[in-house]
Amino acid sequence: MDGSADRTGKTGGTDDPLLVAPAAILEGLPDAVVAMAPDGRIVFINTLAEELFGYTSEELVGRSVRMLWAERVQERYMRNLLLYFATEHPLRFTAEAWGVRRDGTEFIGEMSWGIVHTEVGPLLLAIGRDISDRRAAEERVRALAAMGERALAGAAPGELADEAVQLIRDRLPVGGVEVRRDDGTALAGAGDVTDAIELPIGTGDVLLVAPSRDLTAEEMSIVRAVANTLAVALARLRDEAKMRHDAVHDPLTGLANRTLLRDRLQQAQARAVREDADTGVLFVDLDDFKQVNDAYGHATGDAVLVEFAARLRGAVRPADTVARVGGDEFVVVCDHLDDAAAGALAERIREAIRPPVVLDGGEYVISASIGIAVGRDPYALLADADAAAYRAKGAGGGRVEVVRRG
Repeated sequence: MDGSADRTGKTGGTDDPLLVAPAAILEGLPDAVVAMAPDGRIVFINTLAEELFGYTSEELVGRSVRMLWAERVQERYMRNLLLYFATEHPLRFTAEAWGVRRDGTEFIGEMSWGIVHTEVGPLLLAIGRDISDRRAAEERVRALAAMGERALAGAAPGELADEAVQLIRDRLPVGGVEVRRDDGTALAGAGDVTDAIELPIGTGDVLLVAPSRDLTAEEMSIVRAVANTLAVALARLRDEAKMRHDAVHDPLTGLANRTLLRDRLQQAQARAVREDADTGVLFVDLDDFKQVNDAYGHATGDAVLVEFAARLRGAVRPADTVARVGGDEFVVVCDHLDDAAAGALAERIREAIRPPVVLDGGEYVISASIGIAVGRDPYALLADADAAAYRAKGAGGGRVEVVRRG
């Protein structure tokens, strides 16, 4: 190669043809080629290099190779070039380098570097290709793997949803991303998701992605992988929430169980002391419920209990705690309840359970004995209310007995 701007001629001969790189050979390589003199001047580029950088050969040959490097790395790369020429027997090597196109956009190239000897002296050949897309794909995979590891480690779904939105927004050509729960609320999101692609991520949840162009198969595979990771995380969230719920709720009626009742009694006790206010505890015992089970079977009996639990919950105040503590025994804990309010609440409960329960064409009339205790010590009130309900049942059932402690 003669070091001039001639693109068609070959370099002058040498004793060893293996030390010569004819232009025709360099043109035939499947990669971009840039040849540089020891002072950094460009002496040759092939057609693929013209396409990569966006310049013609005439615009580059004779000019400094600095113009092909990102500004932030120019000084470092130039020092390396001079050092390479100064080394007596430089090794050929492959490394990544940041280049810049004519339009100012940067790319990462995988370049092989080596010295060739020509008639006009040594030249440094840089042979390589743009690997920006490959690097971006690798980074997406690494980010996805990291997200998957955090999901398996138990990261909060909300944090994973934020990470998923950031991953897609940063690494894919999209205008908007949203993780939407089955109730329509957004768990995480950014940008506009109008006309978005919807990917299911579990029962009712969706990942919304609004691409700014058609996504490649590889890019879509990343989006689907993100959706699958979120689906696992949200399923775990539901499972954990269900486990926590089941641990403190009655499986038949969904009311609080004894464990949750104890917690609510502790809270009521603390509030009673802190706020100097009375607490009310109601013990509700169904009358003759065993007859329903005996006459119609336990399936019918369970259905009656479920209906009774729903009516009981509907009769009390929203902040009151309703618990099932036995087969047909229920407890209600009420903050700030005086004697008059306790009586009114008991009457509301009686009115709620008065209509017959209709199941599969049959009608089942139920009544309950209700014991109410009012005072400052919820644990003692529970025992008092139980005793009061027992007395109400002994007096014929369907009655209310109120007691005050202290």
